[in-house]
Order: sequence, then C-alpha cells, then structure tokens
Amino acid sequence: MPPGAHCSDIEENLLILTVATEDSDGLKRFQRSAQCFNYKVKVLGLNEEWRGEGQKVRLLKSDLDQYADREDLILYTDSYDTIFASGPAELIKKFKQAKSKVVFSAESVVYPDRRLETKYPSVQEGKRFLGSGAFIGTANYLHKLLADWDDADDASSQLFFSNLFLDPVKREKINITLDHRCRIFQNLHGSVGDVVLKFENGRVRARNLAYNTLPVLIHGNKATKLQLNYLGNYIPRSWTFETGCTVCDEGLRSLQGIKNEEYFPLVVIGVFIEQPTPFVSEFFKRLNNLQYPKKRIQVYIANHENHHEKHVAAFVGDHGAEYNAVKFIGPEEATSLADARNNGIDMCRQNLECEYYFSIDVQVVLNNSTVLRTLIEQNKSIIGPVIGRVDTLWSNFWGALNSDGYYARSEDYIDIVLRQRM
Repeated sequence: MPPGAHCSDIEENLLILTVATEDSDGLKRFQRSAQCFNYKVKVLGLNEEWRGEGQKVRLLKSDLDQYADREDLILYTDSYDTIFASGPAELIKKFKQAKSKVVFSAESVVYPDRRLETKYPSVQEGKRFLGSGAFIGTANYLHKLLADWDDADDASSQLFFSNLFLDPVKREKINITLDHRCRIFQNLHGSVGDVVLKFENGRVRARNLAYNTLPVLIHGNKATKLQLNYLGNYIPRSWTFETGCTVCDEGLRSLQGIKNEEYFPLVVIGVFIEQPTPFVSEFFKRLNNLQYPKKRIQVYIANHENHHEKHVAAFVGDHGAEYNAVKFIGPEEATSLADARNNGIDMCRQNLECEYYFSIDVQVVLNNSTVLRTLIEQNKSIIGPVIGRVDTLWSNFWGALNSDGYYARSEDYIDIVLRQRM
C-alpha cells in the first residue's frame, strides 16, 4: 500500500497487540495490511531472543497491566502469518454482535492435546475448538483472562487458553466465546478448501464458503502458510483488477544519485557451464557489456566442460583485470554441480562487502545490459525469472504445491504465466 493510502478511518479506543521478536517479511506484510485500514498496532518483544509460546503471554500480560481498569477494545494476534482483510468498523460491529467480553478464533482441529476434545462444548454449526493465535476483548476482561499465567516462556500458550476456556466457571466469569463461524477470524489450518478470494471494488476479501462469511483477519499457520502467501498476494489491496499490483513498487532503491562508482553495491556474479553450449564467447561478450562498474563486480566461473576452457581463458585473459576479482574453476577440479553453485554463493556470503549475488547459466542470453541495475533497484530479497515456452502454458513457475510438496496448479497460474496478472 503506498504511503498515505488507507482503506478506512481508525476507530478510537481500539488497539492491536502482537508479539514479534524479529522484523521479518511476515511482520511487514501484517503491518502493511493493518496500515491499509489505519489500525493502531503495537509490537511487543521486538529484538528479544525467542524462547517460546509462553513468552507471548508474558509480554501480553505485562502490557495489559496498564489497561486493568479500562474498557478499551484490544485484539491480540500473531503477526508473521496473519493479514487483515477488513477495517475497524466491521471488526467492532462483529465483536459486539458476539455479545461476549472475549472472543477467540476457532479451529476445526483440537490442539495440542487430543484428549481435550471430549471436554469441548458441542456446537450446532461451525468450528468447535479454540485457537490461541488471535482473540479480541475489552482490556479489563483480557487482564482477568491472563491473571493466572505464571508459566515459563517455553510453556504452551494454546494449552493455557484451552484449559481456561474448558473450565465452565472461568469461561462464564470472563464471558468467553469462540468465533465458530469465522465471522471475525479465519484460521486456514484444517480449512484451506473453505476459503476463496472475493474481488470487490478496489480491494479483495476472503470468503468462507462453508459459513458464507467474510472474516476480518486471516491466519495461516503451519503448512497453511503457503496458502496465506497466496491470499496475501491479493488481500486486502496487494493486487486488484482496478489497480494491478500495488506493492510491487514499494521500497525501490535508486542508483541514479550515485556519482562515485566506488559507492555502488558490490555484486558477485556466478557463471555456470554444465554442458556443451553454443555461442559461449557471445555470452561472455554480453556479460562484459553489462552497464555496471566493473570494479564493483566479482566474477565466479564454474566450468565443467573441457571444450569451454578456451572461452573462459579468453574472457579472463582479456578482461579479468578490469573486475574487482575473478575466480574460476575448471573441469579438472571435479567439483559437483551442487558444490559449484554453493561455492559461488559463498564467495558473496564470506565477503562482508558483498550486497548482491547474481546467478546465471551460460545458455542464458543477456539482451538487457542494464539488468543488474534494474534488479538491484527492485530492492527485493530474491528475484527469479519466469521462463515459458512459446504457445504453451508450460513455465518454470509453480503456482502452488500439493500435500507432498510437488507442483500443483494454482487458480491464478494461467493468468500469471500469460502475464495477464503481473
């Protein structure tokens, strides 16, 4: 979401609390979705060492002490694997409709102890079991909820909240209920098939087909993180039919203002020759023509073909001195293909000055001489190419994985491969 772009106005006296010990991509995604709706988010535990689930409860309990006598509405949620799909007004409305002081997310699978299953109250419709990844309540009742917590940081928060809910006296005293029909919280674990994308005017929701509901918060833990990644490519406004991709140009890094070549990022280029390949001399000519300061490039060449030793030698002899460094290994070193690629990455990893690693096989034709600049300016952790075959739907892109970790076709695969969705 571009800076300043919001989906709604913030509701007063509503606070989102989360625990995150490191500033991960998952946390950034969560914060982006919260910013879209102008939620007020407070992150607890940032830069602490992670010790376990109980650490979340300890941090939350400590922070809630200041709200002990207040009725502010507070939502706690995990953040690495969570995204908002709607705003505060809808969240508050659905919480009030639940007519409880504390509402937990619900799951279709009991965890962490299957023996607790028989103790859960039966329900006419919806998910029966408590999920501790997200809950909402008034501050004073959340303070009561956590009053008995005194376990270690590595204790199970899920077990603590489950036992508390399963105690009829405490459940009634604190007035706890579960969001059985996923009106507020959608846990994907055990329910991936229930959730589809719903494209609205300028934004995207997740629809629960089983209960015909539109959850406000989507949570995808364990194996369902892949499905959350898929949903997060769209929800809430990452990609819409009206705007296309709204996050693709976030955080770009410009190299335009760098006048002194010494200040360009240092890049290691790994070149791999694994089979006889035509036009290798042309490949090295294109490599040498890259529009990037050569003194900020280190080249690693792994050649497994005797036939191409002369081409490597010609490139190193003619241009090697122009680069920051050149390292090459030949067929006589008998390095495995995998080790050769790992060694290329190590050349960057072991150099504190190296910021980027660019891997390329010799059969690739580099038509764009500005490719290094273009990729660096995207400012992404990893960028890979989408390669297809003319007049077919084959590509190297996997839209999804099946339960065994192998290729599966995602709903948006064809649109992406045909570049109808970028």
